[in-house]
Amino acid sequence: MEKFHLLIEILKTLIKANRSLETGELHRELVKTGVLNDSESRVERRKLLRALSTLEALRYVEAVESKGRKPFSWKLNHEKFRFLTSYSPEELISVAVLFSFFPRHYRNLPFFQKAFNVVERFERELPEEERKLLRFSFERIPIPNERFVRLEASVVEKLIGALLENRKVYFIYRGKAFRVFPVKFFTYNGQFYLGALDDRTYRNFLVSRIENVEVLNEKISLKQKKALVNRTFKIPDEEPFIFGALLPRTYATEIELKRGIKFFPTQFHSRLTDSGIEVFLVGFTGKRFVSWFLVEKVLSLIPPSDEMVEIAKELKIKEKEPKLSYSLKTNRERFNRFRRKGSEILKLRISVFES
Repeated sequence: MEKFHLLIEILKTLIKANRSLETGELHRELVKTGVLNDSESRVERRKLLRALSTLEALRYVEAVESKGRKPFSWKLNHEKFRFLTSYSPEELISVAVLFSFFPRHYRNLPFFQKAFNVVERFERELPEEERKLLRFSFERIPIPNERFVRLEASVVEKLIGALLENRKVYFIYRGKAFRVFPVKFFTYNGQFYLGALDDRTYRNFLVSRIENVEVLNEKISLKQKKALVNRTFKIPDEEPFIFGALLPRTYATEIELKRGIKFFPTQFHSRLTDSGIEVFLVGFTGKRFVSWFLVEKVLSLIPPSDEMVEIAKELKIKEKEPKLSYSLKTNRERFNRFRRKGSEILKLRISVFES
């Protein structure tokens, strides 16, 4: 029984350390927990080595040979403990905070609930006061116009299963039947979408409107899926171009600008001027980008210039956006299309408030 206890404690110590430990280091840790008596005792050291030999024979631990005269190190064989979770208090708190940003409306879906159950189980290791503080301090605040809908749990489970197995699915969507290869499962504005390949055409489906899902036997590899998406995921009216935007000076301090603060995901340059903060970025001609861009408090738009093009060249922006052109004429043409589309959307929004 004593030997069995020692074997368990060795495994627990290696799990907690989450790294390889030299024999002497392992011995000292076991002395600290009261499992072994004396880190200098040869009798206790032989007892430890016999236990390690047993665990190595069972392939629960592995000996790591060291160079020179350094002693052996020992590490856990993770193949034997694939679903054994090792975590530090810092890791646990970090995961709990991360999950707090997940929309509450979708936490009860069985597929996601499994993950929350794991986090809650681990949270029991923390003092009750700390748990309450975690829940109080970190909370996801939805934006005012964010939408949420009730989802059919079985639909979500089947779609995610098909994605993980690279299988084709059959379902009814808005009264029509589809046979597609699911590619992406994502959220936008609080709602879940399924990106899928339908007859070599990529399209997005609102998950809340998908019904009667059946997972089919036909499979596609990830490599094939990526190739098809690259060929088919095209939005005809979306073309990249370079332009600028003037933001209020109060948006950032000089120190923040020097540290590289970003106001837009596609921003590649910013600077402080007498008029405000000038930001150079990559825009897109389609209404999807225009609609998002109107949310920011922009004082004015700055048309493409030779300077912008030169900075974009120096920073090799085209490597990130292959369809981008370094031609000033092309960038100005696309910028004007962007402005026209923006004016259309703005008129529509103004009419809503005036009606």
